Amino acid sequence: MDMDKRTNKNISDYIASIAKQNSRLLKAYLFGSYARQLDKPESDIDIALVIENLDDDERFDLQVQLMLLAARFDSRIEPHPVSSNDFDSSNPFIVEIKKTGIEIEPRTPNTWYSQQGF
Repeated sequence: MDMDKRTNKNISDYIASIAKQNSRLLKAYLFGSYARQLDKPESDIDIALVIENLDDDERFDLQVQLMLLAARFDSRIEPHPVSSNDFDSSNPFIVEIKKTGIEIEPRTPNTWYSQQGF
């Protein structure tokens, strides 16, 4: 199933909302089945959110806040907060996001899908 315009807008609006609330959001990446256009109706929408100097103590609270916010836009959005310190690692999860993910500029999120041909 190709992503529809409503889903694209929900993703963009979600990221824009986070960017307004959290100045530490550096990058956002759409990854997983949606980024590869292999999604099914039950697929979640994986979004990695690179947060400047996110420490382990605050990660859980931020994850909860991001999930509550995601539910307002699309219940399928699955946020994955990642510290900017970890984002330069060779962790296989991070490598996969960088390799197959679609970077979405947090301050101008409405341009990614036209650039990617969605």
